[in-house]
Amino acid sequence: MICLSKHLAVQGRGILAQSISAALVLTTALVAQNAAAVEAAFGGQYRINSYYVQNSNVAPDGTFEDAAASRLRIRQNIDLKFDENFSTHLQFELGHTRDNIITTSNPLRVRHAEMTYKFKNGITGEAGLVPLSDKFGDTQYSADWDFNPLAGLLYLPAGSGNLRLGAANLAQGAETSRVPGDFSLYTADYVLPLGGNNQVNVGGSLAQIAASDDQSNPRRTQLNYGVGARFSLTEGLLLNGFLQGSKTDKDLLGTNNDASGLAAKLELTGHAGAGDFGLMGTYATGKSNGTGFQPVMALAKTNGYWGYTGILTVQGPTDTGFDGDTVNISNNGYGLATVQAKYSFPITSNLSGYLGAGWLGGSKAAGRSGTVGTDVLAMGTYRFTKVLALNFGADYAKVKDSDSGYFQGAAGEFNQGVGVNRNKLALFSRLQAEF
Repeated sequence: MICLSKHLAVQGRGILAQSISAALVLTTALVAQNAAAVEAAFGGQYRINSYYVQNSNVAPDGTFEDAAASRLRIRQNIDLKFDENFSTHLQFELGHTRDNIITTSNPLRVRHAEMTYKFKNGITGEAGLVPLSDKFGDTQYSADWDFNPLAGLLYLPAGSGNLRLGAANLAQGAETSRVPGDFSLYTADYVLPLGGNNQVNVGGSLAQIAASDDQSNPRRTQLNYGVGARFSLTEGLLLNGFLQGSKTDKDLLGTNNDASGLAAKLELTGHAGAGDFGLMGTYATGKSNGTGFQPVMALAKTNGYWGYTGILTVQGPTDTGFDGDTVNISNNGYGLATVQAKYSFPITSNLSGYLGAGWLGGSKAAGRSGTVGTDVLAMGTYRFTKVLALNFGADYAKVKDSDSGYFQGAAGEFNQGVGVNRNKLALFSRLQAEF
């Protein structure tokens, strides 16, 4: 009887295995059949950042601590194209984690989730969690710095140029009431090509934010607007820049008066010797209480890759655990002028170099230094394949007491006390596969 039971059990497992196998074959066949009608791509970004930084973090007693870490981050895309008109893009992200011996405690999150539809009249629409960047050199908002709001956008041909209209919800409080933090953004920009590398662009945005939970208190606003241009001077020499303005309601800043101001940029890029160079100057008006020019990112407490250096502005390999001294183009409304230079050059067929330097000043912060700091970056990149590369380098910055890091927000606090200055040294590497 026992032998018969064992025989039946073995036979049952065999039948079950055959059934599962048949189901898998059928499922694979169905997937293959459907896949013929859908184009799929699986891009991604796998990186490991490692760094040692002197005078990096503020300790509870107000002194500065060193920092050292290796951090993993993964982004994985799933892109599906159903036909010539409709496609989707989904990006998962495992955020920077330091967990090693155990399964990471960091959750896997959705970073992008967008649908794109192309109408027959040349109009394209996007909706979902959309990576959104401005047309002013990532000084207003930047998809590279996680500006991925719930948004709807339309891209329309208009004359010889292209018009983009968008509405985004950056933060939603209670759905039935207006609460502090509700943040909506409406954007419009127009790009007009002029042939070759030449173009002009105009654009603006209106931010609406609930500054209190009082239902009789309307949402407060910030208006940004600007014009930009890019011109090819000679072969390989490009001049570009912009002029922007802003106006911000005082209730968004906690000040006694509204904020307003202007920001400008002029940049020259081109070839020099075996490499490429860039020279850039920027200026944003400021006031002692932070009521000068305010970019959208100052309200959202985000940033962008708008500069050339690695600590006071930031590059991809230094966008990690020591980026807290990075400032936006107006130093949160206290004013900022910068002079920056960069040079990138080949060393061997697989190795290239990058040098960046900048002076940041022009701060109007009350009782604090007019200089925000100086910053020098040296970096190398070794490319193993088209996908896999290793960045490594060092950055040294003198950080003054008028530095208001991007995370402090509009008219926010400062990274160190009055009269406190420090020298910050960072040694870093980034191993990254991007595909």
